[in-house]
Amino acid sequence: MGGKVTLNGLSLAAVAQSREKYGANTMPDPRVKTAWDFLVDVFRDKINLILLIMTVIFAGLATAGYGDITEAIGIGVVLCVVAVVNVITHLRSQHSTIELRRRASMQMCNVIRAGHVRNIDSTEIVVGDIVLIQAGERIPADGYLVHGHVSVNNSVLNGESEEVHKSPIPNFKYNRTAPITANDYNNANYVFAGTTVHGGGGAMCVTRVGPGTENAKILKTLTDIGEEKTALQIGLDNLAGRIGRVGGACAVGVAMVVVFMHWYIHGFANFGDMVFITIRAIALALTIFVAAVPEGLPFIIGIITAQNARKMTRAGMLAKNPAKIPEAGNIQILCTDKTGTITYGKMQPVANYTGDGTNIGFDRDTGGAAIRHMIHNIVLNGRAMLDASGQIVGGNSTERALFDALKLNHKTVSTIKRQNPVMSRTLFTSANKFSATTVKTADGPRTYVMAAPEIILAHAKYYINALGETMPINRATVKRIITSNARRAMRVIATAYYDGEHTPGKIPDTLTFVTVAALRDDIRPGVADMVSELHRAGVSVMMITGDILETARVIARESGILADADDIAVTATEFDAMPDRYVKRILPRIRVIARATPHTKLRLVQIAQGSGLCIGMCGDGTNDAPALKGADVGYAMGDSTDVCKEASDIIITDNNFVSIGNSILVGRTFMHNVTGFLRFQLPINFILVALCVLFPFAVGVPAFAAVQILIINIVIDSLNSMAFGGEPARIEYMAEPPAGKNAPLVSGDTIAGVVWTTVAGMFIFALTLSEPFKSMFGDAAISVRFAMIVIIAMLNGFCVRVRGFNIFGGLSKNPMFMIITALVFVGVYLCVTFGGNILNLYPLSAHQWAATIGLSLLIIPINFIYKMLR
Repeated sequence: MGGKVTLNGLSLAAVAQSREKYGANTMPDPRVKTAWDFLVDVFRDKINLILLIMTVIFAGLATAGYGDITEAIGIGVVLCVVAVVNVITHLRSQHSTIELRRRASMQMCNVIRAGHVRNIDSTEIVVGDIVLIQAGERIPADGYLVHGHVSVNNSVLNGESEEVHKSPIPNFKYNRTAPITANDYNNANYVFAGTTVHGGGGAMCVTRVGPGTENAKILKTLTDIGEEKTALQIGLDNLAGRIGRVGGACAVGVAMVVVFMHWYIHGFANFGDMVFITIRAIALALTIFVAAVPEGLPFIIGIITAQNARKMTRAGMLAKNPAKIPEAGNIQILCTDKTGTITYGKMQPVANYTGDGTNIGFDRDTGGAAIRHMIHNIVLNGRAMLDASGQIVGGNSTERALFDALKLNHKTVSTIKRQNPVMSRTLFTSANKFSATTVKTADGPRTYVMAAPEIILAHAKYYINALGETMPINRATVKRIITSNARRAMRVIATAYYDGEHTPGKIPDTLTFVTVAALRDDIRPGVADMVSELHRAGVSVMMITGDILETARVIARESGILADADDIAVTATEFDAMPDRYVKRILPRIRVIARATPHTKLRLVQIAQGSGLCIGMCGDGTNDAPALKGADVGYAMGDSTDVCKEASDIIITDNNFVSIGNSILVGRTFMHNVTGFLRFQLPINFILVALCVLFPFAVGVPAFAAVQILIINIVIDSLNSMAFGGEPARIEYMAEPPAGKNAPLVSGDTIAGVVWTTVAGMFIFALTLSEPFKSMFGDAAISVRFAMIVIIAMLNGFCVRVRGFNIFGGLSKNPMFMIITALVFVGVYLCVTFGGNILNLYPLSAHQWAATIGLSLLIIPINFIYKMLR
């Protein structure tokens, strides 16, 4: 690799030797999880594990003749559904990831071997190969240029949109042991896998393949970054733990009291009698535990997640990791890339000034003579061109943008080139910083010059206006234009001409200034409004970019990211030098980090998470992938690299930063819907526990059969989860501060509402024990209790879904709520009327139904009292 490189390429024998020594140009596949692995993951969830243990115990008791097998079957069915849905979902997601990797690795390229050009798959490339590269192609491996000239976009590695010109270095010797740094991305002849050739063509010598490439190093870091638990997962674990402890304590307490009371009153006839009474007490305890544990909650969360994933798809977002949808609502810091995220990701002409400061734009009719001279300059000096289909190719992003703005076509380009035969040409280089082309005209030689405005201005004596008049130039006017546009992060390019032949390396002081064009990678529409809305929502927006600090500051100010006097904008070098404890202190005020590297972004994510903050990261390049994977929520744009998409949780398919704000609203709506559902469900669980504990002692009979509890906890709750999941987003959610990662799933307000509803429910059930109702219900009392708890729950659902007193408000936007309510009422009627011995339910008369519904309706005014007190 250190010797002389020839364009004959490697021999077939040398190819085999290189592959043996340095390896193939492929990445090792990550470990593929099996269905069994995903099934085991299901039972790492506390609630699912509790349900599995209960299923085994109920099945054992039924087998021994101390219970009904229906309890075990009911819980087992729920577990099977949850497990199947979970396994299928994760297998599909894994398959998509594998397919993404496969598509990312598929690329054909031209390689010179043994003096012949061969078209091979990029995975067959080896170190030492000579690979031909041209505009529009993705570079397949790391290497250095040995022939030709190319402009390369390195944004996938460092986030910088500005193209870098690459040329061979004579007598260059590659040092394999020298480490590659971020500065080498802009090296004069190095090229890297995954970057794109935007202009020119040439040949490169491959130095690193597969796992050794810079692109692969970034990919490897993804496997070393663990998944952060979401706030919802943490909250559900804590909720399951608390409910399990409370339910378990009640169950154990009741079992001990039952055994003790039987011994105290009746004693034990023999050991068998003691075992029988103990097992009966255990069965009762398990019934209470079933009442306490929200069996359907994992399935319910899955339903709401699926509903919100569909909402996001319709809104231009793809939830690749649906578990992160609710986490989006908790984001406190949102880090975003600039290029392709805040901005379009490509240069766009903004203004075009003549020497007197007039903005003539780019229209050929209104721009007159000045535009005609500018067109000649762009066509003759630039390297952009039109392909057979009329698409603009070659050149750099500035030349392509001007080609497009001037609406050049094949006819115009061919006419100019035919009428102005080229006599000599000086190409732009980093040394001369201008290009000059001398052409033959009817009036003699004429030289067109294109360069930075400062160079043109230093040698300009005249300027030409739209009318074709040549006048003395006012340098102060042009300097003001250059300075004002530079402050707005504009890229400026000037054109000029003079009569006569060009002397290499020199520009005469008789230039006629044509125009100075201002271009910029402009801000996307709606970004500034969304940044302002996110700030009002308590979300701190931070721009992390590979661009220079001055450009980043301008874009940040115009988009509203950099707004207050104490906001901080720093370079990555300055940031990396700061100790972690200092970064934690100033983190809420950091708004811009420029010249950022993948390490900078990942470190920021880790510091934020170490401070207990929920952080979202948005990007579009391979360089963003580690930070996207490590963040609490990773966003990739729709036109991101495949590596970036693989590392992300949510893909913004419409490439619109505004959609990120919409995802935060969806996340907050998700959490509000879950909270609303818990305010609906938890009172049911607490009432069930209280009745199951009290009834055997107060009345002498069980309050509910275990199968009835399962119907209430699983069937009824699952249907209502769809109803609450369909609740629409409300813009007032964006006026709330983000909850963050450590916020409890059940807030103090929610607990107060649950306690109030639980007490109200117990009061209503106490009324059924009064003499008038007791005699009315008679032997059908268990059916009344079953129907009443379901009806109370449904009516309570109407109350908790809105903050005000109009319990029917907004139902037109969620018709599923009314449909499910109707289905539940019909289902309750059918269960009570036809359930029989299977459900331990008995039909009710019309009077009994009227009394049941009348008592249940009391929950509405009781809820209104709570809202007035609150």
